[in-house]
Amino acid sequence: MINQKTQLEKAERFRAQHLDEKLLILPNIWDALGAKLIQQIGFPSVATASVATALSNGYPDGEHIPFAELLEVVNRISSAVDLPLTVDIERGFADTIPQLKENIRLLIENGAIGINIEDSYPDHKGLNSIEDQCRKIEAVRETAIRCGVPMVINARTDIFFLKIDNDPMTQAIERARAFKKSGADCVYPILINKYDDISRFVEEVEMPVNVVLLKPISDLQYLEKIGVARVSVGPNLLNHVLTIMKTVAEGLKKYDSSAFFARDLLPREYLNQLV
Repeated sequence: MINQKTQLEKAERFRAQHLDEKLLILPNIWDALGAKLIQQIGFPSVATASVATALSNGYPDGEHIPFAELLEVVNRISSAVDLPLTVDIERGFADTIPQLKENIRLLIENGAIGINIEDSYPDHKGLNSIEDQCRKIEAVRETAIRCGVPMVINARTDIFFLKIDNDPMTQAIERARAFKKSGADCVYPILINKYDDISRFVEEVEMPVNVVLLKPISDLQYLEKIGVARVSVGPNLLNHVLTIMKTVAEGLKKYDSSAFFARDLLPREYLNQLV
């Protein structure tokens, strides 16, 4: 059973982490063991990534994982750690506002205190109108207030991802400002990848900004310096894990155990204490 008082405290703690001058780094995980590892290392919050959560449960990304299964994952993670948990819910797993409200209620009931919600179509070939997306954000905020948990809303805009506009910066700023007025706490211009653009965006929107960690913008100290509030890594932790597994397994298939012994592994005692 989720304790509402604890949920409230976690939501407030998570929101405060966006307003600190220190960069909030979120290594996105997909299960309870990963969440426990992140907590053990000392990160202040945990986040899921939709791609990682879907793939690790046998589904492609794009809201193909049944929402009931996603709720089970959320519950297992939130029950495993004492950290605030924010969940990537893609478009909200809903085609109507009433369904979105119900999904938000269920997410809170299962331990989530924050969400990512994106503004593109299911096929990622266009963007919701600003008005429609703002109605969704307002619905999330209204439901969170009714549930007594001030959920932290990270409003993702896919304008840079889709590359469908000649002036994505102006459009992204317009969307961010509208999302803020509708109740968003943070804005996520996914795939923005130039320091100058990020600096301008942060200055123009006057709200916490989340970026995804990309090689062209990989200097975390500099991102903190130019005012970025939050950095996430998307599905790339899962990708790192699978890349290493693939290398080791391919070696074994060729009767080559060098990759198997190429690194020091975590001691069994460490793994046991995680659970």
